[in-house]
Formats: sequence, structure tokens, C-alpha cells
Amino acid sequence: MKRTVEDEVKLSKSETKIRDILVEYCNYHNKNLNHNDNDKLELRITGGWVRDKLLGKESHDIDIAVNHLTGEDFASRLLNYLRSHHNELHVKSLHTIKKNPEKSKHLETCTTKLYGVDIDFVNLRSEEYTVDSRVPVIEFGTAEEDALRRDATLNALFYNLNKGEIEDFTGNGLNDLKNGILRTPLPPLQTFLDDPLRVLRLIRFASRFDFIIDPETLEAMKNSDIKVALAYKISRERVDIELEKMFKSDNPSYGLRLINYAGLTESLFGPENFIEKAAKFNDESLIDELENAAHSLKDQSERVTAVFPIFKKIIEEKVSNDSKFKQLFIEVLNNSEYQKPFWLALILFPYRSISLKLSAKKNGTEHAIDIIMREALKGKKSDIDKVVTINKQFVLSRNTLDSYFHDPKSIKRSDLGLYLRNFGTFSDLNIILNAFIEIVQQYTYDESRLYLVPHPIDDNKSNIQTSLEQVMVQTVTKYDNLLFTIQRQELQQVHQLKPLLDGTTLSKEFQRKPGPWIKSVSDHILVWQLDNPEMGKDECIHYVKSIINQYL
Repeated sequence: MKRTVEDEVKLSKSETKIRDILVEYCNYHNKNLNHNDNDKLELRITGGWVRDKLLGKESHDIDIAVNHLTGEDFASRLLNYLRSHHNELHVKSLHTIKKNPEKSKHLETCTTKLYGVDIDFVNLRSEEYTVDSRVPVIEFGTAEEDALRRDATLNALFYNLNKGEIEDFTGNGLNDLKNGILRTPLPPLQTFLDDPLRVLRLIRFASRFDFIIDPETLEAMKNSDIKVALAYKISRERVDIELEKMFKSDNPSYGLRLINYAGLTESLFGPENFIEKAAKFNDESLIDELENAAHSLKDQSERVTAVFPIFKKIIEEKVSNDSKFKQLFIEVLNNSEYQKPFWLALILFPYRSISLKLSAKKNGTEHAIDIIMREALKGKKSDIDKVVTINKQFVLSRNTLDSYFHDPKSIKRSDLGLYLRNFGTFSDLNIILNAFIEIVQQYTYDESRLYLVPHPIDDNKSNIQTSLEQVMVQTVTKYDNLLFTIQRQELQQVHQLKPLLDGTTLSKEFQRKPGPWIKSVSDHILVWQLDNPEMGKDECIHYVKSIINQYL
């Protein structure tokens, strides 16, 4: 798939100033310290900045590799030079970021700001991995060695600041960029075994740019040793970072499809020790349920990632712009707080009805999805709350929606209001997910296997089944009616509704001490308020008098 790629790097005004001042210092350094030609300072912008520039995209992530000094040493000398020769630039400080192998930070980096742009300085290096660790032994290296250690050829392109030219030491970077191909500079299997995180990085780049992964590279991702390496050589925090970037890319369903194609879905979303830990406190039937859910992840991911691009295309092309569902669908997908929970709620759907006990010291149970997201995916609390709540409520209160769709008149305002209150501020995310899950549940792997290819789906060539299109349009229409009802009944902000009578007022009015009765009565008050939105406190007190004896 050919890409439009620039023939040269076009610098912005600030980037031109940065290049000029850095080259000026290099010339000063090389001239005044009398180094021979082999020891002259040479600077290269590396990584994603070069790739993005050639793709015609702006990039604010400038990493500069230095050939003969550490990043901190070079930046310190540069700062002294600028203070004496360009004090008007007001370069005040440097910030050194220490090594942190647990977070894939293998080398010390020095950061400063020039012309309002953050710049990282680091030395060119070579890397050598041991069998037991993904933390490499790092030494000073040549530009070629530095390029070959990178995750993909198109990320190994350098822009030589001194010469003002692009350097492609792998020999494939420019062609791969033009053809939209991701491949590793060195043999892929060893590259991935050295650092398994590179598998997820390549998948993330594929989903961001709609690039195709080279067949040999893709085949290496499927190696069984990679699954073990991902489980034991990579911190879950680093996995979470890569997944989150993928979920926020332009084509996350493609990234998930690649993960599934490589056979990594269960490794990432259903950790092996999960069932082992659960077995200590639960019966065999629950263990079977957990194992079935884990094995269902692959099928669930297949159907979700196959159907989603079709669903998105139908909404874009077949649904009117006046559709409330279409408007909400676009808002949800563009909301950065929803992108990760949206996909995790779909992938982890097989665990929706499972709760279990993992500790003898804790009372009660924990939801399986809560445990997976907290322990395996290291998710933040707000994401966990969304994913767990949506999946739990799909089981517990989905009948409210089913009843509404069967006969809208049979549902009271309080029924719909209480249902929406379950989701707080993210009821809009829940509605979109419920609609899509309905569609996914109606299609098996066989019916959607046309779309399970390890490359981006070409919308212009996809042959959407008429039956599938009809189901999708009907589902959108059904949920459009729901959204219209929510608006007509003014339930959009129902999660903010408070009882007309608070606990203090209830205690005073009925001359009773506070106790469990207050919550029971307050719950009844909310139902009454929802069904009688035009009434006020006096009517509410009269209503409470009619039910209070049940709770005293």
C-alpha cells in the first residue's frame, strides 16, 4: 500500500533555529578542541520525528543522538556555550532522566528547551541482550549500530543535522515507509525475544498508521516463546502503556486484530496465574467458568474486531447526520477518557458474570474483570469502574433495556432513570457499547471471517452482507428512539438527581433517629421523584408519610 512520503525533511522556523544553533556549537567544538575527523561531533535527530516529518505530519518529539559524548555531557557543554555566546536565548537548566529499566528506560537522557521546544539528548549506542533479561547491556555505538537496534526500519531513519540529510542505515527504512510496511532491522524472532515489548510497539504503529506488518515479522510474533517472554520479561505497567496508546490510535480494532492473529490475546487479557490464584478459594465449577471465559477471549476479539469497522462504515455512510446515536457514537470514540474502557469492556465481556474470592482475609467477592484490570492490566481506577460497571450491569439490569425495546410504553420514567444512574457520568458510553454488543452477539466467527485479515480493511473493497447491514441499521434506529426518550423525559443528567428530602430533614420531620431506614426511604423518594418530576417537597413529605411505617 503506497504512501505519500516527502523527498526531504522540511523544517519549521523553530526547528531551523534549533538546527542552526546546534550545528554552530558543533563547529565551535570541533574547531576549538582540535579533534581529528574521526572524533568530530555529529548530531542526528532519531526515531519518530524523522518518520512523521517524511509522512508530512508535525512532530514535537525531538530526540537527538550524539556520537562521542553522553547526552548529559553534550547538553552541559552546549548550555555553557549558549550562556557565553547566546545569552539572549535564556536557556536556564537541564533535566537529566535517569535509567529505569523497569519502565523500559535503559539509558540516561538529558532534556532541555530551545526556542520553546523540548529536546532530548542521548548518545548513540549499541545493545546486547542476555537470555534471562530484557534489560540490555548498553555501550557507545556507531550510527549504524544504533539504527539496527531499533524496533522497525522506518523508525531507524536519522536526520543528520550537520549534513542536513536523511540517513537510512538499515537500507529498508525509506522504502518501507513509502510502502507502509513494518519490519525489524535485524531478524525478527531474536529482536522480539530480546525485548518482547517491541511486538506491541509494532502493533501499535500499525494501528496508528494503518501499516502492514511484514509477513516474516508477523510470523515471528506468533512464536510460542514470545507469549512466555511477554508474561515474564515485561512489566505489566509497560504493557498497559503500549495498549493505551493503541486504544487511542486511529484504528484500534486493527491493532486488536493483530494481537489476536499473533495469538497474544489470552496472554495479555487473561493471565495464566489468574485461574491458579482463584483455584485456592473456589469450587471446580467456577474454575471451569474462568477457563471457558479465558478461552472465549480469542473468539470475542475476533468478532469484535471484524464487526467494528463495518459498523463504523455503516454509521458514517448509511445513518443520517441528524441521528442522535450517530452523534453520540462520534463523541464517544473521540473522547480520550472513553477509548480504552470502550475496547476493554468489549474484549473482557466473557468475564461479565464472574465474581470470585482471591483472599482468605477478605470478605465477599470481587468481580473477575476488576481483578484482571487491576492486577494484569494495571488499569487506573476510573477505567476499572467503567469497564466493571458496564459488564456487571449488562447482566443485572439489561432487562430494563430489553423491556423498553419490546414495549417503550411499559417502562416508567423511574425504570429508565434508575437504569441510567447505574453508570453515573458514563451512561453515554454504556449506551454505545450495549448497541454494539447486541450486534456482535448475533454474528459468529464464520459469518465475519472475511474481515479477520492481518492488515487494514479496505472499506472500498469490503463486501458487507445485506443481512448484517440491516441488523446494524435497525439497531441504530432502536437506540435512536431510546436516546430520544431520554431527552424527552429530561434524563440526561439523572445521575446528579438528589432526594428532595435529605437524612436530616427526614429525621426531624418524623422525629426518628438516623438509621438504615433513611436509605430505604431515600431510595423510594428517588423513584417517586422520577415518576413525579413536577412535584415538590410538600408532596414528597405527604408521599413519605404513606410509606414510612414500613421502615420504622
